[in-house]
Amino acid sequence: MKRWTVCVWILAVMLLAAGCGASFEPSVTSVYIKKDGTLTQAIVESFEKAYYSENEFASMVEKEISAYNQRRGEDVITLNSLEAEDDTMYLLLDYTDVDAYAEYNDTFCYVGTVGSALDEGFPFNMDFRDTSYAEQEITDVTAGRDHSIVILRDEGTVQLEAPVKYVSNNVEILSDHMLQVMTIEDPEEYAYIVY
Repeated sequence: MKRWTVCVWILAVMLLAAGCGASFEPSVTSVYIKKDGTLTQAIVESFEKAYYSENEFASMVEKEISAYNQRRGEDVITLNSLEAEDDTMYLLLDYTDVDAYAEYNDTFCYVGTVGSALDEGFPFNMDFRDTSYAEQEITDVTAGRDHSIVILRDEGTVQLEAPVKYVSNNVEILSDHMLQVMTIEDPEEYAYIVY
């Protein structure tokens, strides 16, 4: 009985640790947004070893990152890790800020506070929900001007270091820290994640 209790306790601790958002161990292509505004991007794709060896591919990625950093005049992207396992490549790239991530990936991504997003004119003309999927008034969502926010246009998986508070109706909450931005077809539409 004692052994069973210890096993249950260990399992509970592991589940809590997995859901806390502090670690980023992606199984799909995603982006991890940290409290300090830095990001880690995971690219998970099939990897054909017939075309490249893992070392050749790593060298190619490092050259591309080096060229980008030289253009920027500072090291804003670093190769965190690259592994190939069972014909799948796991590439982690660290970005010092959201602008480097957006420019390097030719995508739109804004990270700031609700107040700064309002000041910059982002329209909060969406339906919002909390983590219980209860609809929220825009005034309630924007009242916390010091809350952090991520605004995106492209679909994909997002993990937050801090727990989510509100999302726009084009974002699915997978857990307190994991979200899925759905396909956005309207070029004027944004996906909002408040945390």
